[in-house]
Amino acid sequence: MSDFSLIALFSIALVGSFGHCIGMCGGIVLAYCAKMGKIQKSKIELAFLHLIYNLGRVSTYILLGILVGFLGKMFVLNGYLRATLFILAGVMMILAALSLLGKIKFLTLIEHSVQERQWYQKSFKKFLSLNSPLSLYFLGILNGLLPCGFVYSYLFGAAAFASPLMGGVIMGVFGLGTIPALFIMGFLANSLLNNNTLRKFALIFSTLAIIIFGVFMIQKGIMFLTNPNASHKMHTMDHNNKDKHDMHP
Repeated sequence: MSDFSLIALFSIALVGSFGHCIGMCGGIVLAYCAKMGKIQKSKIELAFLHLIYNLGRVSTYILLGILVGFLGKMFVLNGYLRATLFILAGVMMILAALSLLGKIKFLTLIEHSVQERQWYQKSFKKFLSLNSPLSLYFLGILNGLLPCGFVYSYLFGAAAFASPLMGGVIMGVFGLGTIPALFIMGFLANSLLNNNTLRKFALIFSTLAIIIFGVFMIQKGIMFLTNPNASHKMHTMDHNNKDKHDMHP
C-alpha cells in the first residue's frame, strides 16, 4: 500500500469520525467528562487524560488489525485465494458503508450484541470510576471493542492485505484519524459538535469514500483473479525492495 493510500485512509477516518464516532462513542466521552468535571483539573491535565483514553481505543484497533491481518495471511495460499479475499473485502466494505448510511441493516444485530453483555457493562462501570489515568486507558480499550460499522469497514480492508504488520498499520492509521473528533469533543462536550447537519455531511462524505475504496479493492481482486501470478510478483517485488533498502542505509 502506498503512502497516498494511507493518507487517504487517514483522511476518510478523520472526516468520518466527526460524522459517526461522535454519535457512536460520544456518549462514553460525555460520561467520563461528567466524572472528570467533579474534579478540578488544569487544561493540560484534561488534555493528557483525553489522550490516554484515545490511546486505549487506538491500541485495540491496532491489535484487531494485526489479528485480521494474520487471519487473512492464513487463507492466502495462492493468487486466486488472495483475489477472492480482496473482492470479498471490497464487497464487505461497501455493505458496511451502506449500513452506516442506514440503507441496509447489514451490521445492526452485531452492533447491539456487545453492549448487552454483562461482562462489558460491569467492566465499563468499573473503569468509568476513573480511579486513575490507567482506568481511562482501559475504558478506551473497551470503547475499541464496541461493534462499529466504521471500524469493520477498515478491518475488512486490512484483512485483504494478508499481513499482520499491514493490518496493524491500517488500523493504527484509522485510530489516529478518529482521535481529533473525540479529543475536541472532550473539551467542547455536547456543544458545537452536535450540529446534526455537519455530522450528516461528514458521515455521507466518509461512507461514499469507503464505497469508492471498496470498489478499488474489488478491482484489485479482479486483477489478481485474471492474473493470479500478479499477487506473487507483487509480494516478491516488495521483498526485493526491502532487501535493497536494508543494503543501503
